[in-house]
Amino acid sequence: MNFAHDAQKLGAFDIAELRAVVAGFDDEVWNADASRQKAFDAHTSTQTLKLIADSDFRHTNPTVHPAFTTLEHLLNPFMAHIRGYYLQTMRQRIVAEKNGPGYFIRALLTRLPSKASIKPHIDDGESLKRCHRIHVPIISNPDSLFIVGNKRFHMPEGEMWEINNRRTHAVINDGAEARVHLIMDYVQPGETVFDLEGPLTA
Repeated sequence: MNFAHDAQKLGAFDIAELRAVVAGFDDEVWNADASRQKAFDAHTSTQTLKLIADSDFRHTNPTVHPAFTTLEHLLNPFMAHIRGYYLQTMRQRIVAEKNGPGYFIRALLTRLPSKASIKPHIDDGESLKRCHRIHVPIISNPDSLFIVGNKRFHMPEGEMWEINNRRTHAVINDGAEARVHLIMDYVQPGETVFDLEGPLTA
């Protein structure tokens, strides 16, 4: 979703338990589904574990994968925070009352190996234009850098950031270990989105 900033911090969390679980995933887990990196040139260096996702990038009725059910108790604090964050203003609450509650259309764990990168790109597609794209680093290092618009920065483990996925963004992991982010796409039905191509409705 396009908004006024390159990125904005939404909060910070104790991710120790989730980090320990994710650190225990072996290559079989990470290599089980290569569809995302095959479909998108920017993500060829990554490995993805789908939690909530569909290959057609639908905007409603998402598929919940077994990995989400396994990790749900550890993901709930993030999801509850996101729901509350986008209900802070009177306008947000009115939109939700009129159009129904927000929902997560996608959730992924994405791994970027040491010395790898994600090429500069802009997220396109009707659903990606209409959702809040949120990152939580689960495993990271100071040499893992996120670049979005004019902002180049390190996201520390446990911090939650919304990125403007309608601006050019990229990732460089120059660290000695792989970087793993939890990525969540959140939709608030009825929300007005001031996209680069004109106003949209989420």
